[in-house]
Amino acid sequence: MRFPALPTLLVLQGPDKGQRFRLSDKQSLLIGRASRMTPLTDYSVSRKHAEIRQRGRGWELADLRSANGTYLNEKRLERPTRLKDGDQIRLGGTLFVWDGSEERPIQSGSTTIATGGVDLDAGGGDEPSIIGSVASSDDSMILATPAAAEAVRSWRVISALLEAVGAALTPKQLAERVLDVAFDEVPADRGFILLRDEKTGQYETEAVRSPDETSEKMTASRKIVDHVIAKREGVLCSNAMSDERFAGDGDGIKAIGLKSVICAPVMAHDETIGVIYVDCAMAKHIYTEEQLRLVAAIGQMAGLAIEDARLLNERVRTERLAAAGETVAALSHYIKNVLQGLRGGSDVVETGIRATKMETVEQGWEIVRRNLENIQSLTMNMLAFAKQRQPRREPVQLAAVLDDIIKLVSHRAQEKGAALNAELDRDIPAAPVDKHGFEQVAMNIITNAIDAVPRLVGVVNIRLTHDLEQDAAVLTVGDNGPGIPREIRERIFDGFYSTKGHGGTGLGLAVAKKVIEEHGGDITVTSVEKEGTLIRVILPLSPGPPVDSAETQGPGRRLAEPLT
Repeated sequence: MRFPALPTLLVLQGPDKGQRFRLSDKQSLLIGRASRMTPLTDYSVSRKHAEIRQRGRGWELADLRSANGTYLNEKRLERPTRLKDGDQIRLGGTLFVWDGSEERPIQSGSTTIATGGVDLDAGGGDEPSIIGSVASSDDSMILATPAAAEAVRSWRVISALLEAVGAALTPKQLAERVLDVAFDEVPADRGFILLRDEKTGQYETEAVRSPDETSEKMTASRKIVDHVIAKREGVLCSNAMSDERFAGDGDGIKAIGLKSVICAPVMAHDETIGVIYVDCAMAKHIYTEEQLRLVAAIGQMAGLAIEDARLLNERVRTERLAAAGETVAALSHYIKNVLQGLRGGSDVVETGIRATKMETVEQGWEIVRRNLENIQSLTMNMLAFAKQRQPRREPVQLAAVLDDIIKLVSHRAQEKGAALNAELDRDIPAAPVDKHGFEQVAMNIITNAIDAVPRLVGVVNIRLTHDLEQDAAVLTVGDNGPGIPREIRERIFDGFYSTKGHGGTGLGLAVAKKVIEEHGGDITVTSVEKEGTLIRVILPLSPGPPVDSAETQGPGRRLAEPLT
């Protein structure tokens, strides 16, 4: 790919600023107020001021004995001189830039695909010989980053950035969005955002934009980027190739070519955490101070947003580690007790076998069996609590399921000397529920009630009724235990919160609530201290819209008022 076949003169300064004069197929171009090809309106320019002539495969500039002289790169022209890309030609108060790039193909590696990176060519590691603020009348300048409130004049920019900040994106996603905002508000061909890696301190590519997706790297000037990072100020460069401040950055500046460049710091708490860079072909647009201030303001707002995103990600990671630690702590004692029970039961079984006493073997096996049930219950509860799912509904006779559950827990009640009283309405229509989920709910609630009642005088009442008005099945499980103290009632549905000490996992009621709400139902608890607790479960008999299980955890629990 090559630039246009004929060179051009672009006016950077003067009354005719922005005009572009293209050479024709003739072998010379007259510059002056009397020229038909370059009809200038600057009265400090002579009628026939200078001429550009073709010499071989190149072009040369010659002064035509003008009154004010012809200057090439700020040096008065004494004799005809060959022109090269990026040369600045000054005639009176008019400044031109020469684009004679018809023989120069686009630099390899100067563009990038969207997933590629940025190559900051080192091109001259020496410090720039001249870096500093210059007068605002010059076309290439460095300006200190101003405050965002003064710079941002577009509500669209503010709105878009605030929207990105509130979206809780990752730093990389934020960088992509910020670059989109910059491209929406500033004409640009290419751009990128570099962010500092907190561990290595190196600046890594987070977002890249380029119209050409054929090459792997986007090349830019390292000296410009290094200056922005070191000085914490934005750079506006109208013509990087002739900017003396970056005169040592050979390959990097050549890769930029005849482009206007803006590079601004991404700031967070007076610290440079990255840079935002955009450039545009000078033939299309030349950046202004106002656009520099806009990009600098975007960099400031982006820095705060990215820093907040990093802090949020760190907080989430810390909270996950803390949650994992709490989970391990909550389960470790319970698992240890189960293992001790298994070991104790196996020792009793082994003793009975050696003594050939079946009664002792049966006692030991009962201990092993009970702890195996505990392991199964723990495993199923953990899977139900952690897994996000939708219930697999099928018509289920709830009374029949409760009959099986009562048989399974009857031995547990007998060991404690507690009575199980069941009153089940067997005429209730089959309910569209997940059978395994309902079994787990009923098992958790009933075993909790058995564990809560006192020995020898404990009573657990189980009722299943049909609420015709709500078209729902209602399961109630009441006990004559000590009740739930008021100060802990609000936490009984929290995962891993248990009032049984090391004897419980705190998952029973949390899983029950999750499963019931997945079915579109409701679960409430009524409790009076020293009198007992009543748990009420409502299951719709007509299936409603599925409920995402991710939305069934958290502070949405409901408790009824205590009995009076």
